Amino acid sequence: MPLPVPGKQESTATPIRQPPTLVSPSRALATLGVIALACVSAFAQETLPVGGAWKTVAPAPTMRTEVVAAALGGKIYVIGGFHEPSLRYLTTFMISDTVEEYDPATDRWATKASLPTGVHHAGAGTVGGRLYVIGGFTRSFFSVWGPVASVYMYQPETDSWTERAPMPTPRGALAVAESGGQLYAIGGYDGSGNSAAVEVYDPATNTWTKKAPLPTPRDHLAAATVGGKVYAIGGRLNRDYGHNLAINEAYDPVTDRWTPMAYLPTARSGITAAVIRDFIYVLGGESPDGTFRTNEAYWPRADRWQPMAPLPTGRHGLGSAAVNDRLYVIAGGPTPGGSFSNVNELFVPPITQAATQPEARASAQQVGTIMALLAVFQEAGSLPPESSPESDRLTKALIQFQAAFMKSSNLEVRRWLTEALFAGLGNDAPAAVRVFRTKGWTSRTLEAVIDYAATRPVWNQRVLIEGFQAYNVGRSDFELMAQTFRTARSRLAARGEDLHQAYAARQGEMPGFKNE
Repeated sequence: MPLPVPGKQESTATPIRQPPTLVSPSRALATLGVIALACVSAFAQETLPVGGAWKTVAPAPTMRTEVVAAALGGKIYVIGGFHEPSLRYLTTFMISDTVEEYDPATDRWATKASLPTGVHHAGAGTVGGRLYVIGGFTRSFFSVWGPVASVYMYQPETDSWTERAPMPTPRGALAVAESGGQLYAIGGYDGSGNSAAVEVYDPATNTWTKKAPLPTPRDHLAAATVGGKVYAIGGRLNRDYGHNLAINEAYDPVTDRWTPMAYLPTARSGITAAVIRDFIYVLGGESPDGTFRTNEAYWPRADRWQPMAPLPTGRHGLGSAAVNDRLYVIAGGPTPGGSFSNVNELFVPPITQAATQPEARASAQQVGTIMALLAVFQEAGSLPPESSPESDRLTKALIQFQAAFMKSSNLEVRRWLTEALFAGLGNDAPAAVRVFRTKGWTSRTLEAVIDYAATRPVWNQRVLIEGFQAYNVGRSDFELMAQTFRTARSRLAARGEDLHQAYAARQGEMPGFKNE
């Protein structure tokens, strides 16, 4: 998997802040137990393993491309686009006003009231039980690339469309995302070039507001919202899929600012995106070499990408929507340019699978090792304050690096653990490797890994980095863990105490070890 943006480096470890006071040992253990158990459960579910599963479901009634799709009330609406060429649509240049509704619960389709005007390359979003179709292209004399500013609102209970206040800037091949009950219309093509316009529609007042422009104007991009921030991903320059982009930029409505984020691993346009459990899935697209089956997931919290199981049918101009943690990818062209399909493929993300698998949770001993380490850091005064971001990151790092070394199928990750233990423990290494595979960290194995990393060029090995990224940790997480350990070791030594003896005492009090 390609690494994030060239030149965009992960931040160095956050400085550890000394807790203002130390709590009693019994209270500390209780607190650490709650933290560790909660974090093991949470981080196990947030880990995004490679994969997911695909299934073909009922195809759409009509063959289309350059559609837009949105979920509303547990159903999915596929709107507009281009029809497959036929005499029936000849007078409209194949531009579609068709609206078809898919019910995932019954795997059935129904035809709904047509759009007031056929459009292709539009954007769509839902707010307050209403569906809005924004912008796009339609027929203009003998061209099909006339940008429009139209906004149409759909009411499912009456199966009817109403025209609303138009966008300030007519454009098609834009992206639309909802945040805070408002719809953000981003970028696109205005008829003469790429638009940087970011205009926000408030359905409550039927008004538009201009916001900070898109730093990288583009069209055929995707947009999605996680944690209140809007992400504009991929796209192309001036409708030319020979100039695809990997740009990923995040907009913060609170500050009205855009921030560059980790690049989309595969530069693509004509894509679709959907969100499930705070992960953005970006699918499909086209280039001069063909259409993409590519499916890549983005975790905004960690600013990291990961490959997923590819689309069974590569397509561009496709629509997607998520219902009940399932992602439906519908229609689109199977070859670049004018091609059509009615394919409907269902993706079950691995995050959904992992959340229901018992093995996603750590054993009592694996939890106990984390708790023992945290207790030692507490004693030494190197543990970050409870509930601080550093405390959460430290616990996550201990859990996820332990999980990576125990379970990763990445050969470089396994090799690094073995080499580190042999370098630090010598003849005791073989036994330490066996113990690690079942119980996880000890203070000595953690020390061996940290000391080994300090003397080896670890973070320039792409395969190794990707192995850790699969567990949503990286260099900054490791450095925080290493800094906390070294500080604890140094402070205990200054008091005439040994970190490993302190760990052994604490470990005996922890879950999974009390009766050993």
